[in-house]
Amino acid sequence: MSSRTSRHTIRGVAIPGPEQVAVRSQKGPRVATKVRAPKDPTLCDGCGALYTRKQWRGAPRVTRPLLEKVSWGLCPACDQSRKGIGYGRVALSGSFVGENLVEIRRRIKNVAERAKYTQSQRRVVSFERTEDGLDVITTSQKLAHRLVREIEKAFGGKARYSWAADDGSLLATWKKG
Repeated sequence: MSSRTSRHTIRGVAIPGPEQVAVRSQKGPRVATKVRAPKDPTLCDGCGALYTRKQWRGAPRVTRPLLEKVSWGLCPACDQSRKGIGYGRVALSGSFVGENLVEIRRRIKNVAERAKYTQSQRRVVSFERTEDGLDVITTSQKLAHRLVREIEKAFGGKARYSWAADDGSLLATWKKG
């Protein structure tokens, strides 16, 4: 057996060699392979976030030297917001939501602002009033999870989380009353 096609057998089952194991050539997240990386540095037209060292960061202080060497584009969060695409959905339901809508929206806004401060790409895309409550679309699964967890801590109720197998999006539901 050559090392190139080496196989080991365990209990009669052929095991591929190390060169045959299904390994992605790119170690980055799968989403990153779908989107072409912008030039370094790039400023977002929508929110002013800066792409540098392979990461989008919050809006920096804009200086003349920065403006001279920067490219312009859209960050993924602004792109998702403009297209109305979200990877997190929060569904709030129950009579409690209608009675306390102002407080719930304020809590969502505060949690989203705090998340945006630490990770600028996590944002609320839309709020939509439904018959039974409120639907919120977010740019990330983590923000949707965080919103429902914070609402559960603040107001009680029951939270449930379910991730989609195809794209990894999250449906986070919360119900009270």
